[in-house]
Amino acid sequence: MESYRVVLSNEPRLLRGLLSRVIQQAPGVMVVGQEMDKARLSSMVAESRADWVIVSLWQNGQLPAFLRDLVSAHPSLCLLGMAADGSRARTWCQERGEQALNGLSLDEFITTLRHPGS
Repeated sequence: MESYRVVLSNEPRLLRGLLSRVIQQAPGVMVVGQEMDKARLSSMVAESRADWVIVSLWQNGQLPAFLRDLVSAHPSLCLLGMAADGSRARTWCQERGEQALNGLSLDEFITTLRHPGS
């Protein structure tokens, strides 16, 4: 089974911890790092060969500049933005653009991570 690599870079810390535990229990998906420093995130993605970065949900439908720079530097990377309360999420992948994922169950969350770019 192919394994998808995830870097956690979202707030709050409690949600990040919960996501880490959920992902570690799921076959085919693994957390390869956590990086809250936006300036070091690109290096972490490169070193870990991440498929996904989970970040705090971006506002106003616009990817923040640091995320645009990140996906420009790593075109195969997908982003998953999560609301602080976990109720809303959006993905952004170069190949499929942006998608809303509201009301996501844990199974749907893991399935999403197993299918980047599709």
